[in-house]
Amino acid sequence: MDDLSKNGIYVSTFQKLQKLNSIELGKLKKEISLIVIDEGHSEPSPVWRTLVRGMDAHKIVITATPYRNDLFQFDISEDFSYIYTFEKALADNVLKEPEFESIEPQNLNASIRSFLNKNPNAKCIIKCKSISEIEHYYSQLNNDFNTLAIHDQLKKDPRDNVKSAVPANLKNSQHQVIIHQRKLDEGVDIPQAKLLILTYNVNSGRELVQTVGRVVRVFAEIAPKVIEINSNSNHQMWQNYRLFDASLNSNSAVRKFIHSLDANKLIELYLEAFPDSSYYGNRFLRKFNLNEFNPEVSLNIPTASVSFLNTTEGFSVELLSDILYWRSNNNGELAKQFNTQVGIYIIASIAFNRSRFLKEHFFFEPSLEVTIIKELSNNIVAIYDSRARRLSKDKELKLGSTVSQENLFKILSLGKSSITKETSSKAVSSARKRPNSIAIKGNNLEQMADQQANSSYRIATARLDTYDMMQTKSGSYYVGVDSGRISDQKESSFSLYELNDWLETMDLALSGDLLVNNPLIDSYAKPVNVVTNLNIESVIFDFSELESPIKISIDGTSHTIDNDFLYRNYENGFLLLPGVEESRIVINLRDEEPHLDMSPDQPIFYSTNEYDAQNEDIVDFLTEHLHKALLENGIGYSQDKFYQTKLPVEQSFNFDESNLANVVIGIQELLGENLDEKGYKDGIYQVVNQNFSTESIFYLLDKIKANGMDNPTLTDLGPFYRHIPNIDLILNTDMGTEPADFILSSKDKLVYVHIKCGNSYKKPKSSAGALAEVGSQAIKNMEMLVSSNELLKPGNWNLLRSAWPTAGARQLMHERIRLINGKHYTASNSQDREQKLGEAWDLISQRRKSTAVRKEIWIVAANSFSVEHFKEQLCLGQQAASETLQAYQLINSWVSTAHRNDVELKIFTSL
Repeated sequence: MDDLSKNGIYVSTFQKLQKLNSIELGKLKKEISLIVIDEGHSEPSPVWRTLVRGMDAHKIVITATPYRNDLFQFDISEDFSYIYTFEKALADNVLKEPEFESIEPQNLNASIRSFLNKNPNAKCIIKCKSISEIEHYYSQLNNDFNTLAIHDQLKKDPRDNVKSAVPANLKNSQHQVIIHQRKLDEGVDIPQAKLLILTYNVNSGRELVQTVGRVVRVFAEIAPKVIEINSNSNHQMWQNYRLFDASLNSNSAVRKFIHSLDANKLIELYLEAFPDSSYYGNRFLRKFNLNEFNPEVSLNIPTASVSFLNTTEGFSVELLSDILYWRSNNNGELAKQFNTQVGIYIIASIAFNRSRFLKEHFFFEPSLEVTIIKELSNNIVAIYDSRARRLSKDKELKLGSTVSQENLFKILSLGKSSITKETSSKAVSSARKRPNSIAIKGNNLEQMADQQANSSYRIATARLDTYDMMQTKSGSYYVGVDSGRISDQKESSFSLYELNDWLETMDLALSGDLLVNNPLIDSYAKPVNVVTNLNIESVIFDFSELESPIKISIDGTSHTIDNDFLYRNYENGFLLLPGVEESRIVINLRDEEPHLDMSPDQPIFYSTNEYDAQNEDIVDFLTEHLHKALLENGIGYSQDKFYQTKLPVEQSFNFDESNLANVVIGIQELLGENLDEKGYKDGIYQVVNQNFSTESIFYLLDKIKANGMDNPTLTDLGPFYRHIPNIDLILNTDMGTEPADFILSSKDKLVYVHIKCGNSYKKPKSSAGALAEVGSQAIKNMEMLVSSNELLKPGNWNLLRSAWPTAGARQLMHERIRLINGKHYTASNSQDREQKLGEAWDLISQRRKSTAVRKEIWIVAANSFSVEHFKEQLCLGQQAASETLQAYQLINSWVSTAHRNDVELKIFTSL
């Protein structure tokens, strides 16, 4: 090859060409007029690429590997190409179609013996995944057959039939069974090899085509056979190849296929335009080359946002990776597959997408897309996809529905406690007077005790933070229930191995038995058993996220549907387009997923962009955008599941784990035979040494003023102090058109207190009537607690200027201001008292309008309501006393009203 002076044919290896220097390459380019490249699907080096690109000679590229992006390196024209398909080779009797069979491992010897007995001159190839598999099958087969094992690690093995390299003239050897790992996939000619054993799911379709290619050549009319061990995914992967091969069944199909390679050439030219290295940001970067890309070193995942999907029967991760790789190729992308030692499969592709901003021009927008796949425990597969494609329920991929809500929220077990920061939900029942979808955000949504409204909504997304035992944030996660997605919101920028660690952590959580109770998450509607025997009453579709209206075509006639919510009544079907009978769609409910199946009377096509052709069947589109279907008996169907609105107390209700435990609070001192609201005795409100009667609730509350003492004890401060520590203001506002019985305040809290005392001091229960009067009084005074109007004063303002209970009473308490500025107060005269009252009210007004001050309503109900009885009854669910269920609804309505005004409600009752 060093002397190119003579005319003729020169044969060279890739390795020889790689050793040529630039001068030698230049000389070669001038002398060669025709170059024939065998195995042209691969470029071994940039030197080789430069040689091929830089030569004016004619080029003939030969390859037996029919993958679209294999040819992107060469200038291919559909006018000068020939594709000899597997289908054509079968017709020409050049190749034979292999038969596939799946067997149990213990039947392997018998299967091989049966084939070789029928075909005495044939040989068997066993393709293994590892050296350990080679050793295993060698031990199993060596005594029954003339066996040869080949692997690089067997270099010093003393056994005669164990080699580290493929022996010469193997086709004429006496070996019946040849066991190897990637030694006989290509470049080895053994015509007698007619039986192929695949011990594992081959990593890619390309590898499978090369492997099967060893046994499909014609030899003595023996029908080739491929046997899989405990699997049939290789067979399905082969069928994918055969479908692709069969698609090249006409000149127009071939021209279309070759023409599609132009996009790949465009990608390469785009990449070639980059400099070999450049300075960007704060570092030097190299030019990207997909052929040289090593994801284990160079891949960076900005955010761990992974979908967790259930797999169906026949799933294999290798098949999934292969099909997604094919789909990238079929879309004209430049794609490459990778698999790693940690069980992660990667498809990286460079896609050129047509710009949506141009109508009549050819312009592509490039993007690097990455799909990462890892098979987890319990028939779950984790998929990171940069395009966020919805792959659930893809029959070809053997994927089922998303992992259940119950399992997704097992991630809460990764922390000692959790706080929900954000949720979105969708109504599962009728929503005539309320939203179809709700999104809420907050610092701690668990503090929203009014969760009954959630029972008619299913949770769609949530963002939660987890905390360790020291209450330090340990994690932050976004959970998409509809997509089965978990995203890490705390950590970012993952390497491949960091992502693998993250996935293994998720696997442990999802496969664990620990179910973490979260009151807020648990308050949303849960799926019920599949119900298919009920009539559908209406369907609602959600097109609101689309950018433009939907174009519909039926029998050549065009229509438009607004990109909005679409409501349709269902009576033996529904009309997608009002008044257009041809648009009728019938729905069938069935036991298996998806449970709802739509069937139009005739084909309906659609597009979501006016420039796109209306050539897609609308059924999948409608299924994807179905918001819900409403059935009889209050059953709703949404996101492949059936729901029924159930109030929290329809089943056993755990009070202690609900947010009502922060609302209804038991206090031992609120039960007593002689206990009274204000100390009313013998027709007189009792005042003792300018304090309330010791047998009154007013006295218990007024004890908080001991905070103004130098060293008060807990006994001095009373039972309410822990609910407002650091109190600095107490104002008795009782009597007349009052805003409350007391107003309490600290620098960060403003509380209006409403007090009532019943007469059930022996064994109070939990009836709504025990709370109704005092609760309604508290709620109706809401404005006095939340108004920012500084001029707003209570209706009994003039009474507040006088002593308690009223001027002229037989016993008087002169000071309604029980504490101000953290100190006890005694007026020197009436003018001083009135001035101090104005000062106290100014402070209340300032704190009332301050967003930094939390607002609370306290309802104190003594001798009337027992929190223990309330808990016991709610635990009985619908069997609880009617009065208790009424109390539950009443309390929820008050909580709801309070929370809408950003006010917290506390109800203090007896134990």
